[in-house]
This record gives sequence, structure tokens and C-alpha cells, in this order.
Amino acid sequence: MSFSWPSLMQATYRIVRLRRLIAAAYVLVAAVLAFAALISPELMSATRAASIFMTMAVLILGHVALFPNVALETLSLSIVGAVFTVVLPVLPEIAGNASPAYYQAALTLEVVFVVLVALAMMTALQKLLEICVYAGPVAHLRITTHLDVPYSAAVAYQQFGLRPETRRGRVMAGPVDPKGFFDVAVVSEHMTDPDDPSSPLVVKLDAKILSSDPQNHETMLVLPNGAVTVTAHRFVPKSDGCRVSVTEMPGDFTYGMHAMFWLTDQQTDNLVEVAELMQNEPSRVNGLAHAVSLLSIAGVVLSPRQPVLD
Repeated sequence: MSFSWPSLMQATYRIVRLRRLIAAAYVLVAAVLAFAALISPELMSATRAASIFMTMAVLILGHVALFPNVALETLSLSIVGAVFTVVLPVLPEIAGNASPAYYQAALTLEVVFVVLVALAMMTALQKLLEICVYAGPVAHLRITTHLDVPYSAAVAYQQFGLRPETRRGRVMAGPVDPKGFFDVAVVSEHMTDPDDPSSPLVVKLDAKILSSDPQNHETMLVLPNGAVTVTAHRFVPKSDGCRVSVTEMPGDFTYGMHAMFWLTDQQTDNLVEVAELMQNEPSRVNGLAHAVSLLSIAGVVLSPRQPVLD
């Protein structure tokens, strides 16, 4: 999926949904500024630190609104961007070592060099964060969230519970076999089929309903790697609709994956995606948005091969 500009509704949703990620990025920016003030107090005054922080705050909000599915890039941008803005005032001093006739050329070369170094640092840091996220042992932790919907509990029960021989957006389920299992196919919005790059990746799972009644629906999913995930939905009637609560225990999440799942509020985003299937409005969810990154656009600009803009 190529890059597309978000509507105001989509941008607002992304900022709200990714509020934890934004807060984490702000903490990283503050840490970089505090470290710079500790090393060189004369370079990092309180006024300048506040100015840099506000600039980075706006930059991070813009990045989240435009690129909602690259959380690791948001974190790496917060660190590298803060470092870049800290060292930026030093560049004119370094260029001043050149003769006056070559000052402007030296400053331009410095800026270009620093930008290229910043992009390389972002790439390396993002790869490092990715390794940290997926490294380590599997952590069997419960993940819970809820969503209030303007539908009755009976309607919500039919909409949110995974069942055989149904289609729910990009999730399709097949018939039940004699052992109670049924196939589930999930179409990815962000990855292509390695055997056919023109088609989206389809992830196939095995599922089984463990228990189900009008208030509860519990499903077991067997992932392609053999890991087992158990998902339990609870439907509580309210005066204006129903509260859908979901509790999951992923069978293949590391601690880092749990952290990223929480920072991006992915579980709630999944619930909103299902709820939006009953509406006629354009989708807001991050799960259906593009996965283009700032670095990928920078790469296309520096070495154009194909358009990334709609």
C-alpha cells in the first residue's frame, strides 16, 4: 500500500490511539536534552532545551499522523532528531574554519553530511530496536482492553466473536472439521506475498471455539509457528449500547513485543476495526492504514524507482 495523506479524522485518531508511543518518544527526547545539558551546559540552556523539545514534539506528532505503522521509526526519530537539533548550532562555528569565500559551501556540505548521517543513524537505531523487540524468551502475559459500541450485546456478540464459515473484513473463516477446528485466513494490509509481490500476504491459522454464550466468547488460535493464543471476549450491556472487553494471552510474544503492542494500543485498534465494519464511514484504524515509513520515502527521493504517493 502506497503513502496516502490522512484526513483530519484519521490524523486525530492516530494521535489519540498512539498516545503512549508519543509519550515514550517525548521521554526519549527529554533524556537526550538532559544528557546534552549535563555534558555541555553552555550549549544547552533551559530556553534552548525548551525550544528544541517543542520542535521535536510537533515533529513527532506529525510523524505519527503521517506514518502510523512504523513505531520503531518514531522512537528512533525522537532520539536522532533530538541529537541533530542539539548539534545544529555548532555547524556554523565549524564552517567558520574555512576561508570566507568558501564559508557558504562548507556550511552546505556540513548540513548535507549531517542529514545523511542522521538518516543512517535512524536506520541503524531502528534495526537495533527491532532486534531488542524480538529478542528474548516468550512472555505469557495477559493483554486486556475494552471498547464501548452503540450496539446491543446480542449484535456485538455476533460481530466480534470469531466463528466458522464467516467473513469479517479481512478475516475469513472456513467450516469446522470433526475435531472442532476451522481454518482462518487473515489478509495483511502491510505485507505482500513473497511468491507473488502483486498480492497481499495471507496468514492462515487454525481456530477452535472453546466456549461461547451470549455474554462470553472464547477462542483458541494456533499460529503457523505452532504457538497458541487464547482470546476471550466479554459483552456487557449498557444503557447506550454494549461494552466489549477482550483478554488475550499471545503464545509467541516476547517482552519487547508486548511493550510495542501496548505502546501502539494495537488491541484496541483491532476492536475499532471490527466495530467500523458496521458503519459506512471511511476507516480510521491503523491496521488498515499504509505502512510506508519516512526512511522509505527518503530512500525513494535519494534513489527514485517507483512512486510512493497516491
